[in-house]
Amino acid sequence: MKYFSRAGTAPRTGRSRRLLAAGRALAAGAAALALVSGCTTVGSDTPDTSTVNADLTPEQAKALQAGYDGTAMQEPTRTGPVAQPGKNVWVISCGQSYQACSILASSFTDAAKQLGWNTNLVDSKADPSVATSLIKQAVAARVDGIALFSLDCPGINSGLKEARAAGIPVVQYTSIDCDDPAFGGGEELFTASLNVMGSTKVADYYRAWGGARAEYLAALLGGQGKVLEIHETSQRPHAYSHEGFIDQMKISCPACEIVDVPFTFSQVPKEATAVWNSALLQNKDAAAVSFSIDSLMGLGLQSALQQSGFRGITAGGEGLNLDLVREGRQTSETPVPYELASWGLANTLNRVFAGEDPKSLPSEGGGWVFLDKDHNLPAEGNWKPSFDFKNIYTSMWTGQSE
Repeated sequence: MKYFSRAGTAPRTGRSRRLLAAGRALAAGAAALALVSGCTTVGSDTPDTSTVNADLTPEQAKALQAGYDGTAMQEPTRTGPVAQPGKNVWVISCGQSYQACSILASSFTDAAKQLGWNTNLVDSKADPSVATSLIKQAVAARVDGIALFSLDCPGINSGLKEARAAGIPVVQYTSIDCDDPAFGGGEELFTASLNVMGSTKVADYYRAWGGARAEYLAALLGGQGKVLEIHETSQRPHAYSHEGFIDQMKISCPACEIVDVPFTFSQVPKEATAVWNSALLQNKDAAAVSFSIDSLMGLGLQSALQQSGFRGITAGGEGLNLDLVREGRQTSETPVPYELASWGLANTLNRVFAGEDPKSLPSEGGGWVFLDKDHNLPAEGNWKPSFDFKNIYTSMWTGQSE
């Protein structure tokens, strides 16, 4: 596999290897996905209906079906403390202009209502300095707890230290703590991190998910072609997803050529759109464009694709662009259950309020599925897990757990 400008990788933990193994077991036969038809056209209302063919072994067919069946999905632990009502909690969004951030924050507030909490949702605008100020404001307001999303520890270090000194718990999802090797292995400053599929290390999940995205795309490509990998570099979770993607592409698509297209959130939309447009124009022979952050399509990427006349596979990540999939303007998604994660994070904070050890909290579930126009695409709205996680949590919080 040809690759340009690859960043270094951080050491893998045992949990990381287990999550990656689970992902690979799920989609080990991902070449079977090459049977998926409808490699779509972006920039035209008429989809390219060509079909990529591949011979399937029984093992590949079984793995493909497992991916469509969502066997990687895990339910949350069903036992835990009842609701600890009357708490005042600030919810710090990673940036309300990003659909994923908006869903995560609003879903947390929905769960908080069920717990009897008062919440204040504030927007960091994807800026660590703004987030730090908001944490300090929450401390000054003497809140009972803080929940935040996709804000890595080093950028909000001083705010986290003030919260800890004030005895205010800070829980997080999709953020990397200061003990991460990429940050020099300092001390942990988050009170608790969401336990996803048995690991509280965000890097583990993002690497595994990135690997699943790669297997899916490699199959859609039929094992060959040039891929523009658009990835965000200012936040470590996205870097780990990119690393997982590249590692798995080496295995699943050794004949593929990967072209790095890095950007930062601070460049969105104008500068980033120029970066994407330039990459597309310089790589007219690209067979696919891969991106893990679905909101980019509405923040300049779709415009760049249309202006360049790109006709190929568009492989998204989070499962938030389902209307584009329905319209034939995006090929695939590997959805993650953001609502489940936010309810799980609310439960994490509830466990902390109830006195449970923040460093020994059980799994709140998680996972991913493969989605295209023929599989796991609901008639309307976003994809949701097959199990009723809201009922699981509300039953727990009202003391009616199974």
